[in-house]
Amino acid sequence: KEAKQAALDLNPPRGTRDFYPEEMRLQQWLFGHWHDVARAYGFSEYDAPVLENEALYVRKAGEEVTQQLYNFVDKGDRAVALRPEMTPSLARMVMARRAS
Repeated sequence: KEAKQAALDLNPPRGTRDFYPEEMRLQQWLFGHWHDVARAYGFSEYDAPVLENEALYVRKAGEEVTQQLYNFVDKGDRAVALRPEMTPSLARMVMARRAS
């Protein structure tokens, strides 16, 4: 007999959500206004990878922070983590720019 497959959970992972087209239109409209106001006041955008070296967070918050991160060892044997916030990434970017 063929094994019965479990029903696929159609909900997004806990702590996340889907944005359907009507919600995405509203979000893009709102973000567009925020961007316009920020630019009018001289702010510039930046972005960083969603994946960072785990050591960046350990350096900021101590070894115990690894229990609070989504982290793993990648195929290159590097300890990495999903970025939970931008502050350490921004600090890394500033230090990298100053070093070059």
